[in-house]
Amino acid sequence: MISGRQTLSSIDQAVNDARTRIATIESQIEGVNGRLAELQQALTQDYKDLAQVRVGLMTDPETLRHLDQAERQALALLSQRESALRELETKLQSADALRQTLERERSAQAARLDAADAAVDAAAARIQTRLDADPDYRRQREQATEAERLAMHASEKATRSEEEREQKGAAFRGDPLFLYLWERNHGTPEDKSWGLFRALDRWVAKRIGFADARANFSRLNEIPERLREHARGLQAGAESEYAALKALDEAARAADGIPALERIVADEQASLDAIDERIAHAESDQQVLMARKALFAAGEDEHTRKAVNFMAAEFQREDLMELRREALATPYPEDDLIVGRMLQREDERRQLAASIQGLKDAILQQQKRLTELEALRSDFKRSRYDRAGSTFGDGDMIAMLLGQFVNGMLDRDNLWRILREQQRYRPQQSDPTFGSGGYGRGTVWGGGSGGLSDIVGSFGRSGGGGGGSGGGFRTGGGF
Repeated sequence: MISGRQTLSSIDQAVNDARTRIATIESQIEGVNGRLAELQQALTQDYKDLAQVRVGLMTDPETLRHLDQAERQALALLSQRESALRELETKLQSADALRQTLERERSAQAARLDAADAAVDAAAARIQTRLDADPDYRRQREQATEAERLAMHASEKATRSEEEREQKGAAFRGDPLFLYLWERNHGTPEDKSWGLFRALDRWVAKRIGFADARANFSRLNEIPERLREHARGLQAGAESEYAALKALDEAARAADGIPALERIVADEQASLDAIDERIAHAESDQQVLMARKALFAAGEDEHTRKAVNFMAAEFQREDLMELRREALATPYPEDDLIVGRMLQREDERRQLAASIQGLKDAILQQQKRLTELEALRSDFKRSRYDRAGSTFGDGDMIAMLLGQFVNGMLDRDNLWRILREQQRYRPQQSDPTFGSGGYGRGTVWGGGSGGLSDIVGSFGRSGGGGGGSGGGFRTGGGF
């Protein structure tokens, strides 16, 4: 078993690992792009060497000067790229430093919130101990428990009677002659039939034994209504006794200053929420910068594209194409040596371009994983799974699952589902089901920032009820 903060630390480590992987791939792409730039410069030099070898055959003496000018312009564009990259890396360092500062602030604020929560819990535990020894409180709790028991029993009895009415009443409702006389109120002062019709009704009633059947059907309908009315009365009494017990709980809490402590908890929670919002904005800004950095690493930034496109256009100039064609067409060994180098460089360039595409695909996958991990971490913190008392059952399994997620073997939804299944809260000092908290109507105990008391309260409201050392009554959901 590991704590929620240890689990959050594992998620943080997975985020850092994902960033390291991205940085490694970016470095590999930078290296390949650097080699491509070297090949481009070497190819420019090859053209210059080829022009010098064939200078006597050239009709345009400006070719060498044009190559020098093109090379200087390409280098200027790449120099602009380096300046822009340095500026971007400075922004990235600042963004990362801000995020780390905010994370430290959050850790300190989370500790303050946990301390405020603990103060509420300890105060509630002291009050519960005192109330449990108070004869007047115990008497009211017993009255509420007994009233709840009677109300539950009466409601169950009324429900059984209603079910019996439906079952046994089917035979009466299925008899058309009985139903005809029943709907005409035969045999009662409300019967409005006269003359021949009344005589015929009497004849039918006598044939089917309507008088006894009407009495039985009337009782079958009346008994559930009376029982339900009785149950409502008992439920009203139970609500009154419960309200009196809850008032004692709330008065004791107010006398010991718990509402003031809870306001401190609310303020600390608001401060934590504000830091989390700042962290979310900082991470969003950092992701934008990292995406721009990835463009630089992939050679897809504006400056690199301009340099590459410029030199590609230069190499397609007619005078350079003609220079190469003439070199290939003549048997001079000096030409052949230079052209051979150019062909080798082009082969290497194609191989490097293919490897870059694979690295780009890999970095896109890692960036997607990083985004999902950061979203998972935000959900984890938003759910306060890192709070004091939060635990996870199997630390080794969580570490393994995070590794599988980073490696693409597990998706975010399943990872989050497993984390939620593994998460538990250690018992508090106070009992959320104490006194009025044990009647399936929520709880006044544990009004901090959430946790076990919230779970118990919502469980009770959804139909669970609750008992415990405080003497609450299990109602199966209350009435």
